[in-house]
Amino acid sequence: MQKIFLNLTLLLSVTLTGCATSRGLIQLPATTPLPVTTPQQRNQHTAVIALVEDDRIFQEAPKTPDIPSLKGGLAQATQDEKARAVARKRNGYGHALGDILLQDGSVTQVIQQRVERALTQSGYQVVPNTDANKATANLVLTVKINKFWSWFQPGFTSIKIHSEIDSDVINNKTSSQPIHIYSKVTNSGQIANRSKWIANINQVLDDYEAQLIRELKKQQP
Repeated sequence: MQKIFLNLTLLLSVTLTGCATSRGLIQLPATTPLPVTTPQQRNQHTAVIALVEDDRIFQEAPKTPDIPSLKGGLAQATQDEKARAVARKRNGYGHALGDILLQDGSVTQVIQQRVERALTQSGYQVVPNTDANKATANLVLTVKINKFWSWFQPGFTSIKIHSEIDSDVINNKTSSQPIHIYSKVTNSGQIANRSKWIANINQVLDDYEAQLIRELKKQQP
């Protein structure tokens, strides 16, 4: 009986994900529009996002699935592929298969959008990255993405999808410690199809945004 359950779980986790050995593309849903605020409702704090860096470290054949990797090896991967990679498909035994990439945009663009939203909801007006704006802004931010990755964990009767974001948000106008934001979301299910990957990644992004809002509000001048 245990063998039947195990085989069923493996079948569900593998066959319903599409072709597991091929590359998969996912489109993250549009973020919820923020309420429109008038100049009178907005304070005078301004922020510039000077740079968002993708500092993720990919490995050739990592021992654990939470470490970024790409099918075919890093030597063949383009910078664009690395910039859009967010996960690896795996079979029911946990063996790495095809890549999962963002269909549009890159990881840095996704994070920048979430940082902009967090700033806006924290009372800052996000202004263009110009020398004039950087000279007068309250915040001039550099965002370092240490980790942005999702992975699949097989199980006896169900599977788990984990999504993780780790970043440092540095205000270049002060010598204070960076804002360190770490978020992880885990969901269980029977299959790891496209919609499950999208939902998990979007959920961890929502949590990341909420955490950053809380930290930004603490540091308002």
